Amino acid sequence: MRAYFGVCGIGMGHAARSSLLIRSLVKNRWEVAVSCYGDGVEYFEALGIPVNKINPVSYGVLPDGKVSIKMTIFKNLNLPLKVSFQTAREVSNISCFNPSVVISDTRISTIIAAKLLGYPVMLILNQFNVLVEYHKYKTLVELVEGGAQIVTKFWEMADRIVISDFPPPYTISRANLLLSDVAKSKSTFIGPLFDTSGQNLLTKEEVCKKYRIPPEKPLIFAHISGPVLEKLTLAEKLVKIVRKLDKYFFVITLAEPKASNVKREKNILLMNWVENPDELYNVSDVVISRSGHGSITKALAFGKPMVLIPIRAHGEQKSNAESVAKHGAGILIDEDELDESVLESALDRILNEDAYLKIALSFKRLMERLDPVNVTISMIEKLAHKP
Repeated sequence: MRAYFGVCGIGMGHAARSSLLIRSLVKNRWEVAVSCYGDGVEYFEALGIPVNKINPVSYGVLPDGKVSIKMTIFKNLNLPLKVSFQTAREVSNISCFNPSVVISDTRISTIIAAKLLGYPVMLILNQFNVLVEYHKYKTLVELVEGGAQIVTKFWEMADRIVISDFPPPYTISRANLLLSDVAKSKSTFIGPLFDTSGQNLLTKEEVCKKYRIPPEKPLIFAHISGPVLEKLTLAEKLVKIVRKLDKYFFVITLAEPKASNVKREKNILLMNWVENPDELYNVSDVVISRSGHGSITKALAFGKPMVLIPIRAHGEQKSNAESVAKHGAGILIDEDELDESVLESALDRILNEDAYLKIALSFKRLMERLDPVNVTISMIEKLAHKP
């Protein structure tokens, strides 16, 4: 059997969850081909998974890491042309590979190409509709959000839709998952696409010894993922702030697959890349991160309360963080307000109030009852055999 994956390359979350399915299918002796762009390409290459590189689609970002609606519009004036080129490439890639099934991880061009060629297609997503977080230019924002709803019509073309999020009422991206009736009829909430089962993770004592972390201090794990500019902006700001908070020990990672730099200060370990972040998630007391869906659900899968700092003016990230805060599993900090006292107050609240940990652990218990990877593989196999 053959599976073709078309994966969104903005950030590494899409590539990370697709890689789990790819490795599972390969283990079951499937042949797999992958297309991607941007940060996702580096992630796949670091895992040794060959990638067909295609032209990227992205949003606009200012030098300070804030999403810019003007730049996004400017960068995507020729979006229909970009999608057409991507689709043409996908038509060529898919027809040459002749798969049994096509899987699109949030890629419109892959869905269009698969349907044009008559292949069954599964869509994996955690964001059905688009939210624009921008207070200026209200009319322009309404136009952009209205135009973005066109995307939902392409999502509806898929034969099956896998939603990589906790089932209601625990759903994190609920503001971005206002499903149409057509989409609902094809959709399954399978839980976040992670596989935390069967791992022989190190104990806290072993992790502290491995990374030379003082065991007597609360361990704060800041796993800063996402597009390069946005994560570097936050990381630089965090390092300056946490130097003054020496009652904690901070491990900060940047999810840079091709870099292995390590810097150590009195209460900080800064790493560009860590081979197994799960062992740090597992033993941390609090997780600090952006508010990408993958980062949030990974922390919750390990039962860790969070301090969330969304990319500024990023509608999806802000709504994700608000959802976590509403559940009571973490605290949202506006990046413009982030300073030493604000971060210290948030960390103290989470560490001193049992409710945050209790709620985060309830998500972990829910995750332990789900089996997202195997459920998705079973759905892929059924779709591939469908006449």
